[in-house]
Amino acid sequence: MTSYERASPIAIAAIRAGALALVASLYLLGLGNGSLWDNSEPTYGEVVKEMFRLHDWISLHYNYAPWYIHPPLWAWAAGVASIVFGLNEFSLRLPSAVFGVLGVIATYAAGRRLYGEAAGIVSGLALATSLEYIVLARLAILDTTLIFFMTLATLWGYFALRDGDRRAFWIAIAGAALGTMTKGPVAFVVPVMVLAAWYLIERIWLGRTEVARLPWLAGIIVFVLLGGWWFALQATLHGAPFVQEYLGRSTFSRYLTPFENQPGPFYYYIPILLLGFFPYVAFLPKAIKEAWRERSGDAVFLLCAAGAPFAFFSSAQTKLPNYIAIIFPAISILVGGLVGRAIERNDLRTLRGALLMLPLTLVLLTIGIVIYVQTQRLGEIAQLLPPLNLLGWVVVPAALLTFALTITLRRAWIAPLGLTLMMAGVVGVLVLAILPGLESRKPMKAMAHHIQSLWRPGDKIAITGVHGGFSLLFYTDAGPIYFLRTETERANADALLKGDARVYALIVPYEYADLRARKIPVRILERQPTMWLITNR
Repeated sequence: MTSYERASPIAIAAIRAGALALVASLYLLGLGNGSLWDNSEPTYGEVVKEMFRLHDWISLHYNYAPWYIHPPLWAWAAGVASIVFGLNEFSLRLPSAVFGVLGVIATYAAGRRLYGEAAGIVSGLALATSLEYIVLARLAILDTTLIFFMTLATLWGYFALRDGDRRAFWIAIAGAALGTMTKGPVAFVVPVMVLAAWYLIERIWLGRTEVARLPWLAGIIVFVLLGGWWFALQATLHGAPFVQEYLGRSTFSRYLTPFENQPGPFYYYIPILLLGFFPYVAFLPKAIKEAWRERSGDAVFLLCAAGAPFAFFSSAQTKLPNYIAIIFPAISILVGGLVGRAIERNDLRTLRGALLMLPLTLVLLTIGIVIYVQTQRLGEIAQLLPPLNLLGWVVVPAALLTFALTITLRRAWIAPLGLTLMMAGVVGVLVLAILPGLESRKPMKAMAHHIQSLWRPGDKIAITGVHGGFSLLFYTDAGPIYFLRTETERANADALLKGDARVYALIVPYEYADLRARKIPVRILERQPTMWLITNR
């Protein structure tokens, strides 16, 4: 019997509580510090703001026009947080942090059910401390909410099929429905695709699957009612514009064509996975190899839960780094199973290679970043080298120390503990040293407040090609603003600036001479390196 197996229930409960507290602190530390990051954060923030301004929580709006990009569940959560804490950065980011923690708990519970307590804890920590998941849990975006509900739909759907577990079945139905209310059909299409792939492989290739009898008809009815009512209501209220914009452009066209100029090659997600699942990516090749060799029903399912979405999103024409994070719970459980078994048996052979590769990779990565910044003469980033160096001094020694202590003391549990503490140090450096330095290079919030102080009813606000227009809209409260970024939109600038209303416009500095050459009466109110504030009065 190993020392872990001899651990008392109180000790295990303490480990769970300590891990949960640490995870929550990773996501909540300084959560409200810093202005929103263009373009996603202020876009979603503006949608929430306009729910209050227009007193409409059913039909979402952006720039005071109907917004059909996503369903409302995340916006509702952020709206509730804003009622409690005020409409600010903390409230908008809080749902991501909360659902981030819930996603970790769900991954722990699934890992425990599949491979035992130790594997469950490592699975949760692998997800919680992966670099991309930390970022997603600290931004005002939809991803951790979607990941949580899709984890329920996929993993509990598997438990329902494997065990005939009706409770798991209804959890999966609820997860699929609420995920659909978060980001649309992808929340049930991908879990169904994963479960279908697992079933076909088990049945056709391995010849051993027998699906349990479950209340499928009742489940479909509940899913349609819980996950589909809002879509039916929107189609009734808005008709063809909603159907064409949401189902056409925002859903199916996103897969078939690059949405908002966001393409990428087929291999796009490979480097994203290597970086985003750091540091536990070091264990992933070994975990996949062991699962493939084992080929049990659970192992095959986890490989499908990772591989099918990876192939699906790699084939899509629209690619964003956060899309691939939906496979993180599955690969976290693969890693958790590998490391959990090593902890229970105190077997270091399965961990030695991965631990050896981790510090080597870190050293090469750090050297590469420093050389790239210096050779490319990236002045603004170079100014952040001191805190980036501090980040290196946290990560590299921690990884080396984790490896040394694990091997020297011959205790497998040191590996996940050391990596978790290392990532806690990473978050501390990011929040306390790096992000404050970046904030000084985000001038739009202060500029928006300046414009708001000048604005009077009847005045108009406009912006040309200056970066940060989404933040300008969120941080002002003067109704819609005029975006003059395209040639067609800029053709309207003359009429706007020559009109009767006072206009406050943010322009790129070189555009001022062109406006003067076109005899448009404007004067400069404020100059900044990347933008000038002008007015026509």
